[in-house]
Amino acid sequence: MPWLQPARGGSFGHPRRRRRNPVVFLAPLALLALVIAAAVLYVLHRRHVDDQRASARRYAQAWAGRDARAMWNALDPASRATYPLERFLRSVRAADRTATVTAVQLGKPSGPHGAVVDQPVAVRTRLFGTLRGTVALKVDGGSGVVWSPANRLPGLQPGERIRRRVTHSPHRAQALTRDGRPMASDPLLSPFLKGLEQRYGSRLAGRPGAELFFGRRLIARVPAQNGRPIRSTLDRRLQLVAQQALGAQLGGVAVVRPRDGSVLALAGIADSAPQPPGSTFKIVTLSGVLANGIAKASSGFPAQTSATLSGVRLANANNESCGGSLAASFANSCNSVFAPLGAKLGAKRLVAQAEAFGFNEAPRVPVAKPSTIPAASALRDDLAVGSSAIGQDKDLATPLQMASIGATIGEHGIRAVPRVVTSDPVLRRRAVSAKVAAQVRAMMIGVVQSGTGTAGAIPGVQVAGKTGTAELRFTGNGGSDPKNTDAWFVAFAPASHPRAAVAVMLVGAGFGGASAAPIARQVLAAALGR
Repeated sequence: MPWLQPARGGSFGHPRRRRRNPVVFLAPLALLALVIAAAVLYVLHRRHVDDQRASARRYAQAWAGRDARAMWNALDPASRATYPLERFLRSVRAADRTATVTAVQLGKPSGPHGAVVDQPVAVRTRLFGTLRGTVALKVDGGSGVVWSPANRLPGLQPGERIRRRVTHSPHRAQALTRDGRPMASDPLLSPFLKGLEQRYGSRLAGRPGAELFFGRRLIARVPAQNGRPIRSTLDRRLQLVAQQALGAQLGGVAVVRPRDGSVLALAGIADSAPQPPGSTFKIVTLSGVLANGIAKASSGFPAQTSATLSGVRLANANNESCGGSLAASFANSCNSVFAPLGAKLGAKRLVAQAEAFGFNEAPRVPVAKPSTIPAASALRDDLAVGSSAIGQDKDLATPLQMASIGATIGEHGIRAVPRVVTSDPVLRRRAVSAKVAAQVRAMMIGVVQSGTGTAGAIPGVQVAGKTGTAELRFTGNGGSDPKNTDAWFVAFAPASHPRAAVAVMLVGAGFGGASAAPIARQVLAAALGR
């Protein structure tokens, strides 16, 4: 019977299962593979982009740093082969010279767009102001910048030559004496002319009228500017007194006006041959000791002939026994007191105080050499710090620097950075508090009234001073070989409101109080009109 027939789907009446299409299983795997491939391609692309940016950045930073060799190193191998180092240097330097480039500043780059990173730049020039634009840096992956001469300046097109044409010559100005006469015609002051012309040459020379071309295109035009004269702060009368007082002795004399730092006289090697400052440096040490509470003006010290630091004996001059109050120890220039005080002050604070007074600073005075104290890290033990605190070890100073230190104390702790041209701005900076400066000034008055500097006294004028006897070859034994010692004296007057500060240094001349102080007295008296 039909109803007894088995079902077509198979035995026992169950329907037959359908076999699934294999595509159903393969599609997700294919999609996953595509996603992975896309991710890999994206990562590779980002890495390629990062490499391009890094290549462009290396070149741009070298350009901004004015390091042409580093620029060449940032090029791709093909560019370095086409433009070997010497050829590349000549090309870059010729562009800078013609356009009078002085600095390159970078903006924020964009891209890469294709294989090009757009680098905004502002190129400052001496004649043509600032040239602004975007330089297209083609980058070959991470291998470097694909360079062409058009990359040398913003706006420069391939094949264009950089050209400068002078249209008008400026009138050159002169360096003048303090009273307005040409310095070249003054035999006394003309030796300073060369240094002034070197430092202020661009001001004196002015600026020519000029045009800058890229190929046939006029990029910039500037009118001529005549030179501007400079007027020296040097006082001819005082310069003559200083030179005559120094005579044939090897040394230097410097005179400074405390309120504005004007240099009034520089005789001999006053600014050109730094020497150990000896005990005149105790002005710095005393300032640091008082400012940091290491000792007070009322502190007392035992009378001794020497102090021992790091196992080494540091003697007083001639092995004299001295001590007592801080003021008496300063007046008698006791190494036995100030070397240990310097060690207690420590290297960092000692160096910081010295730098506040102008050590390790580039002078504004032409041809002047900087006065230096070693870095704190180089003063490795108490002996080095203590020796530096008494103006020995590796301390070096010029009379100009020490006159400035005296002027700073006289000016209530404010240092006017020395200047030798009236158009230079007056730069006043606090080196030590007014309270500490007043304490140091009082002790410097004591040096002249009853200490080692009585030979610097001027009748009717209160003088503040400090002597120094610096060993050229440090022995520490208190010996008094004049050939091994420089004589120093630093002073300012009138002590309460000084009009002049002076420093004298004599090479191989023994004690500062005996040989340097009389010269300082003569020059200081002349500066005060006496």
